[in-house]
Formats: sequence, structure tokens, C-alpha cells
Amino acid sequence: MKKEKNTKIKVVRLMYIDNYDVLVKAEGQRNQGDNKDLVDSIHEFGMCSAITVVQEEDKYIVVDGWHRKKACEKAKLPIPCIVVETQASIQDLMIALNTTMWNWKPKDFLNFGITFCNNPDYVFLDKIYQESELSLVALYEIFSLDMKSKERKKSFERGTWEITTHNVGMKTIEYANILKQTLPREFKFANNANFLRGFAICVKKKAFDFDHLLAKVSKYKSMVHDGDKPSQHAQMINEIYNLNTHEDKQAYLA
Repeated sequence: MKKEKNTKIKVVRLMYIDNYDVLVKAEGQRNQGDNKDLVDSIHEFGMCSAITVVQEEDKYIVVDGWHRKKACEKAKLPIPCIVVETQASIQDLMIALNTTMWNWKPKDFLNFGITFCNNPDYVFLDKIYQESELSLVALYEIFSLDMKSKERKKSFERGTWEITTHNVGMKTIEYANILKQTLPREFKFANNANFLRGFAICVKKKAFDFDHLLAKVSKYKSMVHDGDKPSQHAQMINEIYNLNTHEDKQAYLA
């Protein structure tokens, strides 16, 4: 018995397009500069890899290959296009094709979540990112600590990421700034991504008392040190927090 074929994406035809105006960039795709090497290669060998498009009335939405489209346009050559029909959304099709997004940076996915998915949590994240200039990866992690790492990354790249630990994220940023202002020499790394990610783990604990921590790090400055991993920062905070602390005020933070 033959297995049913996946009919969510159906190839309709292969065609050449020389009217570049009918090719439209899919929303959410990042802006790309000119690639001279690609243009030179197309001049010498021609276009060897067709772009993928979805027809909408008299336009063709480019879901994979916008860079190649721009290079062909610059070389003034017709563009080979694979026209597909899909039951999925353009968003899901771009993700499925993968080649559109495999080399995207976090900022590209942030833009995708805003411009294509209209996700308000990405708009909020972008505001914090612009104001703080902190690591985007660290920010989306500390604002969604309730999610598992792989699920968090996957949802962020699909445009479905949600803020689950708003207060923890805001407090982590606020407290990190206070540490850096109060002890600039010891906490010169306070805005680094690994520290923020490790510090947020401590801040999230119900027993965490920032005033207590501030007093401890001010007293035991020599114990403050940088780390290579978030867990090392969390362990450092935990150790100082509980050093010579009465058992009634001790708290397991990491």
C-alpha cells in the first residue's frame, strides 16, 4: 500500500520571470545588501538554483531566494522560479524551506515576530532591547524563564514566543544596573549575557532578597568574579548570598 504524499506544498510549474516588479518580498524577510560574489557567479554560470514563489493574483511572493532575485536583477538576467501552491501560511512555508532562515540572527527573528506575526510580546522585547542595548538572546530568555531552552528558541524563531516571566526580567535588569552602579569594578560584567541569564535564575526564587544580596556583595567584594556560563554566575551569587548568613535567611538560589 502506497503512503499518501504530503500535499501541503504542491509544485505547480517552473517559469522564468524577467519583469522584476511582479516579484514581491514576503513580509518578515530580513533586508539584505548586495552580494558581489553571487552577482559575479550568476554572470559567469547563470542562475543554477531557482527561487521559490507563491502566486497571489498578478504578483509572486518570494518565500525563498530574495537574495538571488536581487542578484539576477542586477545582472539583468531572467529569474527561474518554482511556483508552488500551499495549504500552509507563507510564514510556515518559509520556516519549512529553512534556507530562508537558517543563517538569520536573533535580530532578524525579532523583526519577523513584529512585522510578519504582529506579536505584541516581540514589540515589547524590541523596546527593552533598544533602550537597554543588552543581549537580545539574554533578554528573551530572562523574560521567558518558565520555558525549556529548546522550546524557547524554537518559539522565538517561529514568531510564537510569549513573555512568561515579565517581573523577573524587569527586576533582573534593574538589579544588575544597581550592582554595576554600586560596585562598578567588581560588577563590570553585570550587563553581559551570561551574567543576566544566571542572575535571573536567582532573582526568580521566591526567597531572593536583593537588599540582602547587595549588603553581602558589598561586604565580600573579593568573592565577586566573572564566569563563562550562566550557571557559574548563579552559583557565585548563591555562595555570596548565603555566606555567614543565619539559617533563617539562607536561600538556595542556584
